[in-house]
Amino acid sequence: MTLYMHMTEWIEGIIKHAETELGLLGLDQTNLGPLIVDFIKNLQQTLGNQPTAMKSVLKTTANLVDGKPVAPITETDFVDDKCTRCSYIYKSEDGKYYNDQAVVFKKSYDDPSSQYMYQGQQRSKQEITLPYVLREEIVLIP
Repeated sequence: MTLYMHMTEWIEGIIKHAETELGLLGLDQTNLGPLIVDFIKNLQQTLGNQPTAMKSVLKTTANLVDGKPVAPITETDFVDDKCTRCSYIYKSEDGKYYNDQAVVFKKSYDDPSSQYMYQGQQRSKQEITLPYVLREEIVLIP
């Protein structure tokens, strides 16, 4: 009974916090506020009080919205040496696989407009092995 109370208190605190913050933004007066609150409630009902797992679902959702693959890329994903699921992954003439955007150079973690790809001495392109799970290495630049 004590464990159940602790779990209930945790999600109730998270929901109250979310409603307060969304209200301060005025999102409680739109369809978005309740949608976000319901999403959090559904995550908790499905996963339990697992903030790390909940954030992982959010990251996966963000990748899907960005059109990025979330399942491993395999040899079956290539036609004419081009990956059909990710345009910047390909197989070169030497038979090796590459991700042209494996390393992202940024001026800030928080500002997506400060993102750069390089082909010079510091390269974004990296050799990969299959099966490959899409990952981005972020390098901060001055």
